[in-house]
Amino acid sequence: MKPRARKKPVSDHHEDTIVEMVDQSGQAVMVGDSLKAEEWLTRARQLDPVTCEIELARRAWANQSGNAEDIKRRRESVVARLGGVAVAQPDRIDTWKILADYLRQLGNHDGVLRATASGLKREPMSIELWVRRTRAQIELGQLDSASRSLRHCTKLAPTHDAVEALIRVHPMCGNCGALFDTAGAEFCKMCNSDGPGRGAAVRSVRARHSSKFDVYFPRVRDVIADALNMPDRIKKQLTLDTLLKRHLKRSNQQCSTVLRAMTKEFGAAFDEPLFNSAVVGFLDLLIADLIRAINPKTDSTIDTTIRRRALADHITRS
Repeated sequence: MKPRARKKPVSDHHEDTIVEMVDQSGQAVMVGDSLKAEEWLTRARQLDPVTCEIELARRAWANQSGNAEDIKRRRESVVARLGGVAVAQPDRIDTWKILADYLRQLGNHDGVLRATASGLKREPMSIELWVRRTRAQIELGQLDSASRSLRHCTKLAPTHDAVEALIRVHPMCGNCGALFDTAGAEFCKMCNSDGPGRGAAVRSVRARHSSKFDVYFPRVRDVIADALNMPDRIKKQLTLDTLLKRHLKRSNQQCSTVLRAMTKEFGAAFDEPLFNSAVVGFLDLLIADLIRAINPKTDSTIDTTIRRRALADHITRS
């Protein structure tokens, strides 16, 4: 049986068009023209039904009219409808993300776990879904599972804003490795050991995955994928753990293309002797050499603003 092709996400142009169509439908409703309103929605659904439903869900969710019970009932209806859309089109990861966000705001953290699990089956490299899952596990008190999820987050994207925020707020127990529910927790809920609130030393949750290979690999992977015109589906499969274990033969010309692209990306950040001795011919060895040759002290392209932003801004971010 031929595998089902994954549906590509809607383009920004289509998304803007659908938003405009939904606007037109709303304006038709306001003047009492229900037929025109339905016509605009039909056109939007024909262009991309999932994006249309997501836009309608966003507007219904933002509707604050009525009392608290009315708002809650309306939002529960939005979640139910959006859940049906996600099940019908499971490859649309953007649906699972917004569904997880709405479930979290309703306090349904078990639902967040189910939604993120479904999304991660289709897109296991999605750092946004992993962050949402980690937060839900923390809210449910599943600190052992949350520690494993957060370690996975640091492996996928060690410099991601939301990952940085989670690490600061939830340090790891130095005894059992579970996460503390707060940065100033007095004891570990898993093993009852003293926490940072009592002056206990904590383990760095990202220490195991903070090497240059983990930090620089996402950028190196993107540069190489673009230089070699790799399809997105292949690019997503290129993880650090798997790529460096494969013997990926490439022509000398292709490897030279990669070297030029890396020079443009990192410039003077390369340690010249290591960079000049990079192996040409096997892409996996070339990548290892290139990452090893990067000197973080001279790389001025690292985004350090995440360490200066307010913590609250990190936590509220998706």
